[in-house]
Amino acid sequence: MRFALRTLLAAALLSGSFACLAQSATGTLVMEVDKLQSEVPLSKELQELIRTGGVDWGIKGNELVLTVVDTRYLDFDYGFTTRYGYRHALQLPVGTYRITAVSREPRRSYSEQRLLDRATFVNRNVASFTVEAGKTTTLQVAPVIMDEDALNPAVFIPTLFAGVSAPSADAVDGTIPKRKAVTLRDNTSTAWPDYRGPVKFVPR
Repeated sequence: MRFALRTLLAAALLSGSFACLAQSATGTLVMEVDKLQSEVPLSKELQELIRTGGVDWGIKGNELVLTVVDTRYLDFDYGFTTRYGYRHALQLPVGTYRITAVSREPRRSYSEQRLLDRATFVNRNVASFTVEAGKTTTLQVAPVIMDEDALNPAVFIPTLFAGVSAPSADAVDGTIPKRKAVTLRDNTSTAWPDYRGPVKFVPR
C-alpha cells in the first residue's frame, strides 16, 4: 500500500514538473526590418533624416503591434524600435500571436489630437504567427515610401509590408514569404476614436 502511494505521489510530482516545463517553454521571434526604400525622389538631406529611423513595435498579451504612431499613445507591456536594416531577437512564450498595425494618413496638422481623431486608425488581426518551443519565427518588415505619398511631400510616412516566415518554412528552402501592406487604411480599419482594444493607452 505504501509503495502504491509513493508511486502515485512520484507520478503526480513528475506530472507537475512536465506541466511547469510546458508553461515555461519559449521560442524565438526575430523582427527583421529591411532598409528603407522609396518610390519617390528624396533630397539628400531628407534621405539622411528618414533612413536613420526604424519600426516601433511592442507586445500586449498575444498581440504584436506595429506602429507608425507615437508609442506614448499605446499601452505596451514592453516596446522596441528596430532600425531600418537591422534585426531584433526576442524570447516569447509558445503560442499563437496576432499582428495589429496602428497607422495614420500622411496629413499635416497643428493639433496632435486632430491627427489622432481624423487621420489615425487601427488594422486589427492583419496576420498571425506561432511561436514554437525551441524554434525561430521571423517577422520580416519592409518600409516603403510609396509613390502616392508624393501628393503630400511634406509628410512622408513609410508603408509597412509584413510577412511571416514560420519555422517549418525556414527548413524547406528559406524563401521570403509573401508580404502585404499592413499600415494602409481600408474598409476594415477602425478609426482611432472608435478603437477600444487593449493596446490603446487611456490615461487614468
